[in-house]
Amino acid sequence: MSLTKKQSIVLDELFESGGDETAVLKRHDISRKLWAKWLADKDFANEIAGRMDSSKRQSGIIISKYAPFAAAKLIELCGSENQETARKAALDIINLHRNQTPNTADDAETPKLPSLDPATASKLLAALAEK
Repeated sequence: MSLTKKQSIVLDELFESGGDETAVLKRHDISRKLWAKWLADKDFANEIAGRMDSSKRQSGIIISKYAPFAAAKLIELCGSENQETARKAALDIINLHRNQTPNTADDAETPKLPSLDPATASKLLAALAEK
């Protein structure tokens, strides 16, 4: 079974309005009971899941596009005269690197590095900065 025209319109508006479910349901006079019934429908649920996956993919593309700029800005902030700003930027760089997922099978075979708590990472960065 495919979506009805009303279901499609509601989903379009839901995703275009930033996800304000209550407002969209009210605007289209859809009860919570009917909404729950739609959500239980496999085709409707699959459509929502597909749209959410698409949104996540779009977000990932945007973030990937601006990641080099953000990394450059963080590196610039590491040289800040404000020690707290420099420390936080350095920690953010470490965390960005730590949170990256492997892109290839070779990366997956790389041994995992132990996690560093912020205090230890800060001490390491301070020692490296002295050199």
